[in-house]
Amino acid sequence: MRLTLLLPILSLLTINDVFCQTRTDFIRALLVDYDNRITPNFEKNIPTEVEVSLFINSIDSISEETMDFTMNTFVQQEWKDPRLDFHGFIDVEYLELDAGLIKEIWVPDLYFTNEKVASFHDVTVPNKMLHLFSDGRIVYRLRISLKASCPMDLYKYPMDEQTCSLYLQSFAFTTNGIVFKWKNDSAVQKSNRFELPQFRLVGNDTLECNESYGTNGNASFSCIQLDLHFKRNIGYYMIQFFVPSVMIVLLSWVSFWLTIDAVPARISLGILTVLTMTTQRSAGTASLPRVSYIKAIDVWMGACLVFVFAALLEFAFVNVMERRQIRRVQSVRLKGNGESKPCLEKLERNVSRQPMTGHKKAKTIDNVSRVIFPISFILFCVVYWVYYVM
Repeated sequence: MRLTLLLPILSLLTINDVFCQTRTDFIRALLVDYDNRITPNFEKNIPTEVEVSLFINSIDSISEETMDFTMNTFVQQEWKDPRLDFHGFIDVEYLELDAGLIKEIWVPDLYFTNEKVASFHDVTVPNKMLHLFSDGRIVYRLRISLKASCPMDLYKYPMDEQTCSLYLQSFAFTTNGIVFKWKNDSAVQKSNRFELPQFRLVGNDTLECNESYGTNGNASFSCIQLDLHFKRNIGYYMIQFFVPSVMIVLLSWVSFWLTIDAVPARISLGILTVLTMTTQRSAGTASLPRVSYIKAIDVWMGACLVFVFAALLEFAFVNVMERRQIRRVQSVRLKGNGESKPCLEKLERNVSRQPMTGHKKAKTIDNVSRVIFPISFILFCVVYWVYYVM
């Protein structure tokens, strides 16, 4: 069989020159009758197994708004082409082929199913490499940058964990022509300088995802899948959202320690905290997609807004309670306009001596609020973090 494959070479080279020709001449003779339009095992009617491995240089961004991620990676494919078996005809273990010669050799039609945008790197030369081994094994490596879709579940945002998948599949050949598989258990590696601003990569899984589709629905295409598991770093959100919102809620409670008569101060403090909390909530969700479900950050910001708004309503309530006594005195004065001064003073004293006046009730509500509000907020924080984090 090998003799048949090497007939073109032997026809161009004399017997004495088989082991002494230059590598350039040998490669030229090797590719004389080579057809790069058909798979290596086309005549045998068996699929060509292609082993795939990835080396991730970097993951530049993971966007919740557009639900995609951008990565730079080396894609390496290995397969065996019996037509290029030259073992024993030249004293070399493998040949390194230039990017121009790669076009002369059949390569798998690998593509990324969930890719949005992708590009090769051509600086300073095309970042492609092909090694041809003496037993016909081919190692093909290229560097690409791509943006792939990554549907996310933001229910626990920003304490969430996301899984972004990358699907690699043959476009034209069914499983009768090409079968992709991961090279080994460590087929996916990452650079030592790998770092993400908001996430950390906690693991990855390599799977198979063969799909059947086509005009008759029976065509099965070889597909492999890479799942990248990310866990979000919460430090940024603690500094920018959680800690400031807690401080705003605490600031709204200062109103309980101000006197009831300090109406301008308490009103200003209540309105200020409500508006600030509203602005903080808008900033926390500005970069997120308009999903229809409630996220963890929505629960937190909404609860903080309820607390500061409740503090403002508490002042309105105690102010109404405190002003009841004033309205009673004013009512007595209006009714006693025709009475003598001693009688009027007696009526006012009777009103002021009534048990549990409005002022005392308002003061009691303030004292109770100083305890109820902090306890309620602490209980909410405990339930919140246990539910969304634990």
